[in-house]
Amino acid sequence: MTVTIDQVGPDVTALTRKLMTDDVDRDINPGDTFVELGLDSLKLVDLLAAAESHFDIEVPDEEVGNFTTVQDLVDFVVANRPTV
Repeated sequence: MTVTIDQVGPDVTALTRKLMTDDVDRDINPGDTFVELGLDSLKLVDLLAAAESHFDIEVPDEEVGNFTTVQDLVDFVVANRPTV
């Protein structure tokens, strides 16, 4: 069974919110950049590690720099999550 953006989006938002230190109650939208959400490069690496564990995926090192927005991560998870 494949996963959809609607299934992955809320989980990515929750993982992102856990790493935010400023304005943690703000709305998180798919187009928001991780920088806008207060995540520096180290927190982004933490987020990707959490996503790997949560979604049972692997983010290749060369892909790390490609994640700018919440939607980028959602799209990657949808495209790379193993089917059940």
